[in-house]
Amino acid sequence: MMQHARLGSFAWVAAVGVGFASAALGCDPGDGAAPDDRLLLLAVGSPDIVISQLYGGGGNSGAQYTNDFVELFNRGAGSVAIDGWSVQYASATGNSWAKANLSGTIPAGGYYLVQLAAGTGTGASLPAPNATGTMNMSGSSGTIALVTNQTLLACGGSTACLPNTNVRDFVGYGTAVQFEGSAAAPTLTNSSAGFRAAAGCTDTNSNVADFTAAAPAPRNSNSPRTTCGATVDAGVVDASAIDASSTGDGTPTRLPCTSTFGSAMNTTFGRLDGYLVSIVNPGTSGCASDSTHVHLQIRVNGGIENIAVNVQSSSGNPNVDFLTINAPLSNGAWLEGWHPSQSFDFVTNLGVHSGSFTEMTPSQLITLVNNDLATANHISIFTTGFDATGGHLIHRNPTNHDGALVVNPLSSSPQYLLFHFTTQTF
Repeated sequence: MMQHARLGSFAWVAAVGVGFASAALGCDPGDGAAPDDRLLLLAVGSPDIVISQLYGGGGNSGAQYTNDFVELFNRGAGSVAIDGWSVQYASATGNSWAKANLSGTIPAGGYYLVQLAAGTGTGASLPAPNATGTMNMSGSSGTIALVTNQTLLACGGSTACLPNTNVRDFVGYGTAVQFEGSAAAPTLTNSSAGFRAAAGCTDTNSNVADFTAAAPAPRNSNSPRTTCGATVDAGVVDASAIDASSTGDGTPTRLPCTSTFGSAMNTTFGRLDGYLVSIVNPGTSGCASDSTHVHLQIRVNGGIENIAVNVQSSSGNPNVDFLTINAPLSNGAWLEGWHPSQSFDFVTNLGVHSGSFTEMTPSQLITLVNNDLATANHISIFTTGFDATGGHLIHRNPTNHDGALVVNPLSSSPQYLLFHFTTQTF
């Protein structure tokens, strides 16, 4: 039975040819079905509501927030009513569950915050919760289930929790013995939460693949919505390299990085619109890599330009704050090329201040940048500080020309990735 819990999503590739139709239609193969057929019920992932963030360090020593929380996200295309649902928690190896009852509706791309028990220490208050519960999650290891009824689960330990058609999503983290996929999500701490990739959009039914640890950043129903899937224009041909047109039907294809760049941009600030072709993380051999920057290589009008994103400096660690927000593309429509003298200011253009940001370690920033750019091909970059090899993305420089990465700039609500140095206030 324990093997079934751990293999709950191994069959996802086979679902297309064997079990996709029955899973998509919600058909239960019945108690007489072969075990592998039953596992396919969970193979396609949740089509809509998922657990997008979880945090169990609330109120503990070093915690950023006073309360534990579970955040839900609607990765589907339509609103979903969750009246009568519940979020349930059990220890990493236990079979005793506690629950928080849910109600209301989560719109497409919307978040829903479930506030749980408070610790005895200090920390910031959570944003206004959409539901509350009293269970006390472990800060390091445990099991969370999103259930479409309010009946406590009767599984755990050596009794498999999956498959179960009432379980919409399931996350084991740390040393949990039950989880989706081949391994649990990362072990957490009082200062880290588990984040589902792509702002909640990714669900491969593999907890270890879908979740990373980073500083908690709870989102609720008032947070900006995130659009998944269909509106992302990959701009890449299936079996080729970068497509010169603005259309494409394939998954974004990253090309090998290069140390040869296009003509230098000679103005002090502006916006670069192009195609993301390589992400060069700190420590990568060659390709302008160094120990303190992520380098983004952008194809613009046939040439490659290099944009350096600072994730650490010699002044301290951590020293960079991070924020994502959805808003229309500043300064007009996307057009491949370099658009000089297009200034951008966090406060004026987006209404965000230094207190809106979350402090990140360099490793957390690198993970977040990689995740947020995983499906990016078209990209716009507000940047300043050029030299002969390209531009530098900086944060709140003295003349208020802010740096920002803009993902999916052809949509009506692109996602901005914003950075600033921790020591700056505005």
